[in-house]
Amino acid sequence: MACVTPRLPQVIEVYPSEDSTQTSVQYIGAKLNFQLGEEADYGSLQLFIDGVDVTNKSRVGGTRDMPPSRWRIGYKIDFSKPGNHRAEIRFHSKDGTIKSYSWSFSVKSP
Repeated sequence: MACVTPRLPQVIEVYPSEDSTQTSVQYIGAKLNFQLGEEADYGSLQLFIDGVDVTNKSRVGGTRDMPPSRWRIGYKIDFSKPGNHRAEIRFHSKDGTIKSYSWSFSVKSP
């Protein structure tokens, strides 16, 4: 089993799921609830895949309540490169601390 950091209270779900094995991946992302745990700066949400920042190519959205309580960040990709991969989300808490959560998944040849 791959080593992952403890899940932050804000992280509800990640895609693909932790330690899963896929034949291809079309979406990499996470759902977060910023009403859980400490407050966060929504504008600081970032997504990295294998160490590469894909935030500017990702779609970020929140719920309609004010301030938005749930957020989603995701990156659509046709990803079939075999091997182990790592995704990471980062954001700043209201006190400026950088919070991060990473998870691993594998892609195998069909």
